Amino acid sequence: MEKKNIEFPQYAEKMLEILKSGRVLLVAQGHEEKPNPMTIAWGSIMFAWNKPIFVAMVRDSRHTYRLLEEGNNFTVNFFDEGYSKAMGFCGSKSGREFDKFKETNLTPIKSKSVDSPIVEEAFLHIECKVVYKQAMNSAALDPSIREAYYDENVAEKTYHTLYYGEILEMYGDISK
Repeated sequence: MEKKNIEFPQYAEKMLEILKSGRVLLVAQGHEEKPNPMTIAWGSIMFAWNKPIFVAMVRDSRHTYRLLEEGNNFTVNFFDEGYSKAMGFCGSKSGREFDKFKETNLTPIKSKSVDSPIVEEAFLHIECKVVYKQAMNSAALDPSIREAYYDENVAEKTYHTLYYGEILEMYGDISK
C-alpha cells in the first residue's frame, strides 16, 4: 500500500469518525525503548498556535502516561474495521504486563520525525511532538461528565491529562 503525505486538515472529518469508533492506536515510547500501543476513542484535531494539533487524552494510571511523560511524542494510527480484535486487546490490557505488538501481531516501524513508531498495518499515521500538556481540573469539569466518567461509580477514577501534539507528519493510504 502506497502511503502519501496528507495536508492538514484534509481528511479530518473521516479521522474523527474513525476515532469515535475506537479504531485508533496511540503509540508512545519512553526511555526504555519499548513502544506501547493504546486504543483511543477520545481526542481532537485542531489548529492552534499556527500549528496543526492532535489532542490525546490519557489517564495518569495508564502505562502510556509514563511513556508520554518520558518521550514527549506520540503517533496516532488509524485502522479499518478488520482490526477490532487488536483494538480490543490494546484497549483492555496493560503494556506493563503484555507486549501488545507481539500479542496482536501488529508491526511497529520507525516513524519519520519522532521516536515513537507508527504501526505498519494502519492506513493513516500522524506523528506528533508534545507542545503542551494539561492535567484536568476536576472542579472545572461539568458535573454530569464528572459523574459519568470519573466519580466513585467508575472503576478507573483517575483523570486525564490532555497532550497537545503538534502534527509533524501525516501520511497514509486514504483510498480506504
